[in-house]
This record gives sequence, C-alpha cells and structure tokens, in this order.
Amino acid sequence: MRNLKVIEALLESTKKCFSELLYTQPNFLVGNNQLPQKHFYLVDTTTNIGLGHIGFSMEEGVAFSPFRAPFGGFSLADDLSSTEITFFIFEVLRRLKAQSLSNVHIKLAPSCYYKNMNLLAENLTHVGFQPVEKLEYQAIPITDHDFEANLASMEVRKLKKCKEANFQFSRLPKHKLADVFEFVKTQRQEKNYEFSMEWPQLKLAQKVNPEAYIPFVVKDKDRIIAATIGILASDKVLYNFSPAHHPEYDQFSPIVLLTEGLYAFCREQELSYLDLGTSYLNGKINEGLKQFKFHLGGQSFFSYSFNKALP
Repeated sequence: MRNLKVIEALLESTKKCFSELLYTQPNFLVGNNQLPQKHFYLVDTTTNIGLGHIGFSMEEGVAFSPFRAPFGGFSLADDLSSTEITFFIFEVLRRLKAQSLSNVHIKLAPSCYYKNMNLLAENLTHVGFQPVEKLEYQAIPITDHDFEANLASMEVRKLKKCKEANFQFSRLPKHKLADVFEFVKTQRQEKNYEFSMEWPQLKLAQKVNPEAYIPFVVKDKDRIIAATIGILASDKVLYNFSPAHHPEYDQFSPIVLLTEGLYAFCREQELSYLDLGTSYLNGKINEGLKQFKFHLGGQSFFSYSFNKALP
C-alpha cells in the first residue's frame, strides 16, 4: 500500500488524480443546504497526489453523503486497491466517530462514474455498512463511434425524420437556463410527472457552480420543442436532467435528436458517459422508459445506498 493519509482539506499544490463529484463539493453543498459540512481527502504523501474524497452534510447526529442530491459518497482514483479503499473507509469512520455522530448514510454514484464502484460497495459491506437501496441507472458510453451506431432502427428513423424537418439542436447561453427550466417543468407537469427542483434552488445551484448547469434545446425554427438541463455531475459524466418535449411533436420524438446533440457535446468535452438517470415511476421501473433509453444506446449501471450506526 502507498503512503496514504486522510486529511480534511487539500493543499493547493496537491494534484487530484480522481474525478470529483459535483454533489459532494463544498460549493455545491453551500447552495444545497445550510448544514455543517465535513470533508475527507485521501492523499499519497510521497507524491502529494489526491486519490479520493468524500463530503458530508451533518444533521442531528447523522452524516449524510448526500443530504439532498441524486448521489454522493466516495470519489476514487481508478488505481486504488481494495486495501487502500478499506483504509480510506476506516479513516473516515474514525474521524466521524470523533465528531460524536451516531449514524452515517451514503448513497454511491452509479457504477459508470468510477471503475471501482462495485469493489467499494463490497468493501463497505465488509466493514459493517448495511445495504439500504439498489437503484438502476441507464447511461450511454461515449466512444469513437457515431451516435447512430448504437441506436435501435426505430430511433434511427425518428432521428432522420427530425433532420428532414430541419429541427436544430443547440447549447444555449447560461442566462437562458430559466427559460429551459420553465419549458421542462411545464411539459412534465402536463404529463403529471414529478419534478424534483424549483427554480430558486436551481438558480442558487448555478450561482455557486456556474459552469455545471448547461441548457440544451431542440428548436423548430425559433420554437423550443425539446429541452434538457445538462449537469456536469463530474468531469467525466454529463447528467441529462429531466429531458422533455412538446406533445405536438410526439410523432417526431425530438428527444432522439436532443440526445444525439448531448452525445456530440460529451465527445467534444472528452467525457466518458452520458448519464440518462433512472427510469422509476412511483417506486417501480417504467419498463417503457427504460426500453427507450436502451434504444438510445443506454446500458444499465447500479447505485447503492448504505447505512451504518456508529458505536
């Protein structure tokens, strides 16, 4: 094992060799909640390289990672061994106990975010964390192949139909985020879908992380017909947050053209995955939505939640 140490703040000179999650970063937590924070970083003291991080919000004796976000937990360098991951877990637990906390709740990112997520889940179980929930996500791997290469034939036809109609995908400037938010919220409400965020929350989130929230649209001339909020959930993954389209364009399925544009953006930014989120409705998987994501080239990945009482 390398010469590892867990510290609560990185030095400016420390090079990070892991992809940090947006939802555990100090700036995000400031906008997300007003709770006390605690951060732990795994560092190789020989090379002064950062190899991992976890951030917590603390309330009434419980440490949450995350408190109110899709996921949080550990961000890890890909080359960490099982022994090194276990060391990090034990050090975090030891320091949390010193804070007089009674419980730890962790929801890990989907396994596509880090190569060792499944190993981490196993190690958490081995050190006494109790599994609470397992959620299925779909994500599209970003490769050198064109987007169409992994599309189902039905979606290829829909994409062609959108292009023949001269619909245009574009990334909008940051100040247009409110317009996209209102479009998405309106379309989802008309279908009686829940929407997990209000504009004041998103506005504050964008203020503290201005580069992380990106409005994307598909237009028919000057009219928005499909849109989504792209969230840079890490420097390797774009999260496709709540895409929606206008019902007048159901026959075209402009979400396919929207997804092609997001895929191209990911390639340009050298990202590894386009996260399509979960496909749950009222606690159960919506098989039609899940199948649609597979038709877009999505693959399944899993996120695990854990809980541990601190003695």
